[in-house]
Amino acid sequence: MEEAQSSQDGRQRRGVAVDRRIYDAALAILREHGAAAVTIESVAARSGVARTTIYRRHKDRDELLGAALNDMVIGRVLTPGASLREDLIAIMHGMASTVDEGLGVGVIAGVVLDDDPDRAELIRAKYVRPRREMVCERLRQAIRDGELRKGLDVEAVAELLLGGTVARFVVHGDFNDGWAERLLDTLWPALTSTTSSPRRGPATG
Repeated sequence: MEEAQSSQDGRQRRGVAVDRRIYDAALAILREHGAAAVTIESVAARSGVARTTIYRRHKDRDELLGAALNDMVIGRVLTPGASLREDLIAIMHGMASTVDEGLGVGVIAGVVLDDDPDRAELIRAKYVRPRREMVCERLRQAIRDGELRKGLDVEAVAELLLGGTVARFVVHGDFNDGWAERLLDTLWPALTSTTSSPRRGPATG
């Protein structure tokens, strides 16, 4: 019985490792060449995983790309911090890290330049909208907690924060210290019912 369980565990670990190679290869191709370059053949060549193995997991390249993007988003779930300010800054820094590594540029190009509307919609559904929803849900919680004013258009605010992150990279090509804080501080008076400054987390060390 223990041998059978050990054998099953080993197969599961190998399966996870193969998935990781496939997803990493798909995201690398997306980063370097854009969404149109992500095909079963290119991922097989990049990952070293046989095409037949990939096809057993994903029926086509769109399903493969969607799974890779979904895996990346799941790995960046927000863990609530000490304050709303910290959480929003963490989300912007996470987006900045993705853009700075090049993946965000590939995603943006896939949405804006791809002549395949279905693939562009796939990227929106699997990558862009989950990021926006992460921000929206944190803002909704802040409204329920009385930190932000009622009636706030959370979707518009989320798009301003995430769009501002992309704009920062397009204009300057980098993310210097304090950019996220300055953006949030600029928007803060419009988010609250008072003119108070954003509530910061407790001082450390």
